[in-house]
Amino acid sequence: MRTSGRTVSAQDRATIVSNGEPVTASEKRTASYEERTGRTREAILAAAEAEFVANGLAGATMENIAKAAGVNKALVYRHFERKELLFRQVLVQAYRRLRRLEAEFCFPDDPVAALDEMCGFTLRYYLNNPDFLVLVGIENLHRGENLRAVSREELGVATLIEIVTNLLERGEKAGVFRAGLDPVDVWHSLSSLCWFSVAGAYTVAITFGRDIHRPEEAEARLAVIRDVMRRYVMRADI
Repeated sequence: MRTSGRTVSAQDRATIVSNGEPVTASEKRTASYEERTGRTREAILAAAEAEFVANGLAGATMENIAKAAGVNKALVYRHFERKELLFRQVLVQAYRRLRRLEAEFCFPDDPVAALDEMCGFTLRYYLNNPDFLVLVGIENLHRGENLRAVSREELGVATLIEIVTNLLERGEKAGVFRAGLDPVDVWHSLSSLCWFSVAGAYTVAITFGRDIHRPEEAEARLAVIRDVMRRYVMRADI
């Protein structure tokens, strides 16, 4: 068989892809191996995330992770070497998921409406992804020792700051936001309001009888967060 000037033997013949180039049996085996390796890593990471969330970094075991992933423990070590490196990768993956969704979110052109939507997006994400809060909480208990080896580029920090900076610049240009606002301070304030609303949900529900997991309470809390953030960033004369 001859394709695009190349002779493919019967032994090494494979499916012809859309561009007309042959995919040899050896190439298929390589792709198959890479796919299996990728699936194995994904299974280990998913099992590890559940194990770390349930038992913390200190209480989690590679044995439990291997069992939940359906692989032997040696394979877990082969991919990630040690538990701390596996936790680091789980944490980085969790940050990347959030950063990707933030980058894909379509904020309104109006800066005040965009600020409101940013508050809503953040609170809803924390409510719908409590494991993210647990993982970050674990890392803070360990004083950030695992994230220190990770670059800001890997965590998508620049993307987040760009989103907030763009919002503040549009608001200032429109004459509704104060000048000189720091994007990190703004994000930190917004995230903190949303974060504690979810991270402290159970104790607040017991102490004050307000459970943010109830839709009406979540909407009421979001209204407060939006009001606080508006008062923070908007000009006083508006």
